[in-house]
Amino acid sequence: MRGVHDEHRRPGRRRPVEGQTAAGPRGRAGARRGRHPAHLPPGRRRHERRARPRHRRLHRPGGPARRAPARRVVPLDTAADRLDAGLRTPSTVLTFDDGFADTYETAWPLLRERGLPFTVYLASGLVGAPMRWEGSTAKGAPATGLSWEHLREMTASGLCTVANHTRSHVRPELLGTAELDACGDDVEEHLGTRPRHFAYTWGRPVPHLDAALRARFRTCATGLVGRNLPGYDPARFHRVPVRRTDPIDFFRAKLYGRLVPERAYARIVATAKAVGAGA
Repeated sequence: MRGVHDEHRRPGRRRPVEGQTAAGPRGRAGARRGRHPAHLPPGRRRHERRARPRHRRLHRPGGPARRAPARRVVPLDTAADRLDAGLRTPSTVLTFDDGFADTYETAWPLLRERGLPFTVYLASGLVGAPMRWEGSTAKGAPATGLSWEHLREMTASGLCTVANHTRSHVRPELLGTAELDACGDDVEEHLGTRPRHFAYTWGRPVPHLDAALRARFRTCATGLVGRNLPGYDPARFHRVPVRRTDPIDFFRAKLYGRLVPERAYARIVATAKAVGAGA
C-alpha cells in the first residue's frame, strides 16, 4: 500500500491494531503460566487470572495485521486538508500507480466491500492497452490496463479518485506540459472531472517543471519513502510502497513506521530504474 501514515505514533512504541488488545506484562514476578501467584489469597486468584492483559496475535497472514483501521483510511483530498490545517490526525491514503487492470479485478472488490477510498494514478494513454512503456523493467508479456468502463464504475461509487500520471508514462527527463495536459484532457473527456493530483513517473521529481506542476495540481506524489507532516511540500508528497511479496513482518514494520528496510529496498529499485532509463 502506498500513502499517508499515522503521524501521531511515537517512535519505538507500538499501537494496537483496531479490535485487538495491546501487548502487556505477563503478570506479577514469579507467576507462571496457568498457575496462581502464590502470595494471593484464594478469593482473589481467579480475579487476578482474568485481569491479566491479553497479548496481541499478529501472526496470521491476511488477518487483522494486514488491515489499517478503516476509520484512518481517507481520500487523498481529506489527508491534504488535514495537513494544510496543521493537523496530525492519523491518516492513511491508499494509492495505485499506472492503471493496471488488476486494480479493478483484485483490489476493487475488497475496497468496495470495506468502503475504503483510494486513488488511481492513471497513465491515460495506456487505458485498455498493454502496460508497457519506454524504460520499463517488467519481464514477459505485458499486463493489461484498466478500461474506461472500469474507471467509471469505480469513480461513480465515490470511493475512487483518478489522478494524473501522464498520458504515455514518459521518462521523467522528457516530461513536458503537453503530457500533463493530454492526460488531464483524457480523464475529463471520459470521466467528467479534471485530475487535481499527480504522481511522478518512476517516483522521480522533475525540477524543470516545478512551477507548472504546482500550478496544475494540489499534490505531486514522489517515490520518496516516508510520512507527510504538517508543513510538508505538496509537490514532494512521500509514500510507503506495499507489495504483495512483502513478508508479514516487513509489512508490519511499515505499519509501525519502521521504514529503514524499505528505504534500503527503495534505493535498490531506484538504481535498477536508473539503469533501465539509460538502456
